[in-house]
Amino acid sequence: MKKDFPLDIDFEMADEFIDDFGDLENSEGDRKAESMEVEPIHDDWSIVKAFNVINDVAPRSQLKKGLFIRCAEAFAFLSDKLGLNSVQCVVIAMLIEEGKPMSFRQMGKTLGLTRLSMMTYFDDLEELFRMRWLQHRGAQEHDGMYDGYALARGVVSAIRENRPFIPEVLECEDTQEFVDKLAEHIGAGYNDEHLIFKDEKYWLQEYVSANAELPICQLANSFKDTDCLSLLMLIIADYANYNGSDNEGLSPRDVQLVYPRESTPNYRRVVDAMQTGTHRLFRENLIEHKCVDGMADINQYVATDYLKHEVLADFSPLNHSDKHVPKMNGVKSYKDITPKALFYNREEKEQVEMLRNILSQDQLPVIQERLKSKGMRTGVCILMHGQPGTGKTATVYELARQTGRDIIQVQVTDFKDKYVGESEAKLKKIFSDYRQYCTKSVVTPILLLNEGDAILSKRIESVEHSTEQMMNTLQNILLEEMENIQGVMIVTTNLTSNLDAAFERRFIFKVKFEKPGTEVKSHIWQSLVDTLDEEDADTLAREFDVTGGEIENIARKATMQFVLTGQEADMDMLRKFTKQEKLESNRRKIVGFQ
Repeated sequence: MKKDFPLDIDFEMADEFIDDFGDLENSEGDRKAESMEVEPIHDDWSIVKAFNVINDVAPRSQLKKGLFIRCAEAFAFLSDKLGLNSVQCVVIAMLIEEGKPMSFRQMGKTLGLTRLSMMTYFDDLEELFRMRWLQHRGAQEHDGMYDGYALARGVVSAIRENRPFIPEVLECEDTQEFVDKLAEHIGAGYNDEHLIFKDEKYWLQEYVSANAELPICQLANSFKDTDCLSLLMLIIADYANYNGSDNEGLSPRDVQLVYPRESTPNYRRVVDAMQTGTHRLFRENLIEHKCVDGMADINQYVATDYLKHEVLADFSPLNHSDKHVPKMNGVKSYKDITPKALFYNREEKEQVEMLRNILSQDQLPVIQERLKSKGMRTGVCILMHGQPGTGKTATVYELARQTGRDIIQVQVTDFKDKYVGESEAKLKKIFSDYRQYCTKSVVTPILLLNEGDAILSKRIESVEHSTEQMMNTLQNILLEEMENIQGVMIVTTNLTSNLDAAFERRFIFKVKFEKPGTEVKSHIWQSLVDTLDEEDADTLAREFDVTGGEIENIARKATMQFVLTGQEADMDMLRKFTKQEKLESNRRKIVGFQ
């Protein structure tokens, strides 16, 4: 068949793009593609149109010859306008169309390639990171979150406006501007739950290189070590953001951002070097252990006076000492919460999603202001109830992590005391400290009363003992505090049959966690046991009536077995562990759960 190409196509350029890929296998699909028309360039040709042409052809193309013949002019146009090669054009087109982060596997599936085939184009992706077109982001797949890629902020707007994407200007006039911009950037990054610190390392390297003439950048570049450079920049940003306050100082969690376990050889040596003060930044007199109550805290790291007053002599920090946050027991930073894939039954999922939206940093202030204008209480009290192992506490932690809220966890044993009056005073102090904590915090934390069964029970009407009187008093205090709370309080409990009606009225949301249905159990099995395929996970989900917490116990036991023996968990082993987990299975086999 005669090929009907437009007369002005540049075949040499088409061949050049094809050669970039090196896959010239003349398959049947290629021959069909060669026989199809190439999209001609029109006077109204634009960046959006060029990407659209590529996106029409790229899916299932396997990146073979036909794709580059049909899209040769689009690739040439984008190369001229944006400086991207053909592989990068395909990646950008996919991400624009998808509208959310994609993993290697998802990209490969779209293009009809295996994950390993996609990895052959890793250098092209890395170049997009260096150009700051891409950022690392978590990509949601059916069985959990995976490392993925997303377009950097501003890319889509530039493409829509038919102009090249230009990353932010990194050059600064002086040290003051450099540190101010650094502190703002790092601070925003900590509030971005999706941020991968690898992207920050790219940014920090470019930022320092763009300002190489500044004394601090000359010092950072002298290390010739990306990790030292990144840690130094975090220390400087911490100094700028928290100078003089109790919050000044990096934690081991912050250090782990720079030296992640999975990619740092001898990670234990890095930890030891930080704790013993032998890390290079200690030896260079740039960081030191934080002094707390006259003692050096080996797990907190701050800028030295030499770094602050000599290296950064041209920088004048703000004094944040007035931003004192009271110390409370049980405080857990949202940054220290490990992401966890959770699966819910349909009704639970809808309620948890609603809570996530309400507790978001954008929505909660608006909601509370609206309630206040109507004369309504602004506090948010939430009850999460259900059997043990159904995900109540795990859900609270995920909500905190996703909404950037610290958790202050309280157990009933934290305030119950054998001495008369002590329990009441301790409970009042918990709420008093929480109010002060909220006042001084930028983002309202969550007060979590875990396993609150004992204190939520019905009040005793005919009091005969002092312990009964104390319990009634504690309940009255708790009711009053819940009535007046202006923050966020979440209570978890396994039992609600004995719940006092006065408490029930105080909870604006009451989320019941049921045992997971068969489909949900299957997802949990797959997410926790890597060796399970979908069919085996479905089988276990049908055979055993277990909760998510019980499945996690079984998965942990299987992991221990693998470490001890090297044996991967098979179906027989998982069935055995499940029967051991379910004590009643020795009496009767549990089949199915509807």
